[in-house]
Amino acid sequence: MEAGRARARGRGRGGGRGGRGEGGRGGRRQRERGRLGRRGHVRNVISDDIRATLVDHVINHGLSMREAGQRVHPNLSRYTVASIIRTFRLENRMARRPTGGGCQCLFTQQQELAIVNLVRANNAIRLHQLREQILADRQVFHNIIQVSITTIRRILVKHNMTMKQLYRVPFERNNVRGKELRHDYVQVNRRQDP
Repeated sequence: MEAGRARARGRGRGGGRGGRGEGGRGGRRQRERGRLGRRGHVRNVISDDIRATLVDHVINHGLSMREAGQRVHPNLSRYTVASIIRTFRLENRMARRPTGGGCQCLFTQQQELAIVNLVRANNAIRLHQLREQILADRQVFHNIIQVSITTIRRILVKHNMTMKQLYRVPFERNNVRGKELRHDYVQVNRRQDP
């Protein structure tokens, strides 16, 4: 091989320390990027009071975006101030939008406790039977039109309840002869273990 043309093995895309594999730094960079924001900068969370002060400095007192940002907060970028002013001019609001998204709770606290009480009353009940009882009870669950078995299971797990499946055991399995056979089997295996 020629000098200066040697290749390092295992340093490609998938493996080695420098690649983007599981042990490489690529995954760590992406995790940090999600926490830090775009291009590695720490994202500023600006309170509503600071936003109102910035709008006052720029709109009422005629300061530039950079001057208003430096006066209110030393590390505030003029682009951030411009974004706040743009939002004020377009939407006439200074406060941040409330976080949205996600779905609201299907059951109220009382309805969740009613589900737990149904399971306590009959611990051999199955999830689909529990669902049928919930949909049939119009007095307690008046606002429930449809519910999935997964949602019911999630509520039971939230209240530290598990639905262990019960099964029937033939009565002959617990007669005297069956118990003796099980006992003898355990004794024989115990003797054979070193």
